[in-house]
Amino acid sequence: MKNTLLKILALFVLVTTANAQDILQYKLVVNDTFNVTQKATQDIIQDMNGQKHEMKNELEADFTFIVKEVNDNSYSIDFTFDRFKMVTTSNLYGEIMNVDTSEEASEDDMEAKIFSGLLNSKLLMVMQKDGKIVSIEGTDRLVQKMIDGTGIEDDFTKELMGESMKKEFGNESLSSSFEQMTYIYPLNKVNIGDTWKNAYSGDLKAQNIWKLDTMDESSIVLSGESDVKMETEEDATTMNLTGTQQTSIIANPKNGFVQIMKVNSEAKGTTIMKQMNNIEVPTTIISVIEYKIQ
Repeated sequence: MKNTLLKILALFVLVTTANAQDILQYKLVVNDTFNVTQKATQDIIQDMNGQKHEMKNELEADFTFIVKEVNDNSYSIDFTFDRFKMVTTSNLYGEIMNVDTSEEASEDDMEAKIFSGLLNSKLLMVMQKDGKIVSIEGTDRLVQKMIDGTGIEDDFTKELMGESMKKEFGNESLSSSFEQMTYIYPLNKVNIGDTWKNAYSGDLKAQNIWKLDTMDESSIVLSGESDVKMETEEDATTMNLTGTQQTSIIANPKNGFVQIMKVNSEAKGTTIMKQMNNIEVPTTIISVIEYKIQ
């Protein structure tokens, strides 16, 4: 009798352990639709010969994902921007930018006209089941629409604008940007408490360690710790920063899609001012980003 009970107990432990394991991945079906709201604040602090320059970027965006095709290892997803708002302020120069695509752009507001081109431009995203973005198609049309919205006719100016905007809204840039929201799952089965690693590339490079905190019928809870590196090069500046990032995620266990995601990061380093004899300016960037599914 005792041996029988031990065998039953051992079998119960094995079954429980097996059930605790699961493949964490996206489980989407055709016509799944996700309306996402992103809010972000970014504080940039620079020490310029003892004078602090403090800039703040405040961003809000709404976008929609619609699953169009399901393959063995990936999904084809239509993506559209529905709203884009960005306000940039400086303690030295006041308001630098104020764009809100939900408002009609005035004739002399070039920036508003450019970003209005984001709206209703459909992109096709191919995403693996672990969330890694394989490609985004339609970015050339998107950039062209943004340029055409300005009404500029000079070909040379349009070409310069196009090259600059491809850095922000090209295939690689958008893929890297959206991977920060989607690329969160492991390739193998995991138990509660297990960790796994992946990495982001692009202007923001991150080496991530993810952990499955809890999982039940109502939610998947993940946390992430990352070492980040920011490397950007513009005509006038080059920025090199390193730091850390903390991420908390609540996802839907039925489809794997994020319900709430919060990302906090801080990075420090230097900005090289090319037009000021390559002066190195100490720079700190503190960011808070939140994604919510409506």
